[in-house]
Amino acid sequence: QKYRSWKGFFQVFSPTINTTTPSPLAPMPASGPSSSQDVGRDGGQSSTSMPWIENTRQVTLDKIKRGPLGKIAPLIETFSTCYTPDTHLRMITVGISHYCEKTRWALDLSGIPYYEDAHPPGLSALQTTTLDPNVSATPIVRMTNGNVVKDSTTINKIICPQLYPDDKAREVTSYEEHLDAVLGPTARVFAYHHLLDPAYSSLTADLATRETSVVESAVFKLMVRSGFIQPGMRKFMNVTAAAAAASEPAILDVYDDAARRLASSPYLCGDRFTAADLSFAALSSPLLDLEEFGDLQPPMEGGAFPPEVVDLKRRLRAHPAGEHAARCYRDYRFGSVGAGGEGILKGKA
Repeated sequence: QKYRSWKGFFQVFSPTINTTTPSPLAPMPASGPSSSQDVGRDGGQSSTSMPWIENTRQVTLDKIKRGPLGKIAPLIETFSTCYTPDTHLRMITVGISHYCEKTRWALDLSGIPYYEDAHPPGLSALQTTTLDPNVSATPIVRMTNGNVVKDSTTINKIICPQLYPDDKAREVTSYEEHLDAVLGPTARVFAYHHLLDPAYSSLTADLATRETSVVESAVFKLMVRSGFIQPGMRKFMNVTAAAAAASEPAILDVYDDAARRLASSPYLCGDRFTAADLSFAALSSPLLDLEEFGDLQPPMEGGAFPPEVVDLKRRLRAHPAGEHAARCYRDYRFGSVGAGGEGILKGKA
């Protein structure tokens, strides 16, 4: 019931949600979706019934074709599509996205062979809509059997079920959905509100083009320098002044709640590492300046990042829940699935 109490607050961050769909803060049924490859967190059975995925407004393939991105689509398709053999899963991402980090981490734990097809924000929709014409959010994956799966939580349940132990599956899923709906969008709004300031255009362009193709990197950097893409990013992620003002205390509330859980248990849901811990750490990662996240984000100290972001980072790293997130990265970011049913094993030091 506590998670449902966030409904009014959440609407500040995603006011475009179709109110006829179930609340995104409501726990997912324990039995899970009936058709995993075409179900999102709102339980809808098709893309058209999902007005949001990963808390972003979706852009359809038809709209892309009619808009400015449609004019550069052939260029991106020719030079920026990642070839993936049928033996490997294909994951389309925005590299810096914390929702994508959730699924990247789960894939690494699972040992499933995969290729990451990374793109900058906005341009990623040119690829996601080739898998599902109604989905512009990342991550989205194409399984080796051809099935397309979207939404990080739905994907993770399929690729790494060991993160959802039977005796804790309902609690883990409920808490993960809470984090997806509150920590995910607030961390993103807070970071992008400051990074999309014109003073940080170069940093934003650098962060958004890590691991992307040369062509896409050049196009995106031109779009950032010209100021073309920032309004669209603010619109589709609802990065507004009101949302940014509410985001920092909301993040701290989530951290305080996590600390209360950790006061009586070494992990967020029980006595082992689960999707609850992975989700908390991954969705926090852009704000924590973690060494394990260094390939995607340079160190925050030194003046490159907005001072507001650095100040929050310092407070979160000193928080008991922030210490837990950093510990999860140290112990489990390069862990593995236990062969004997023992859950998730720590990585080697």
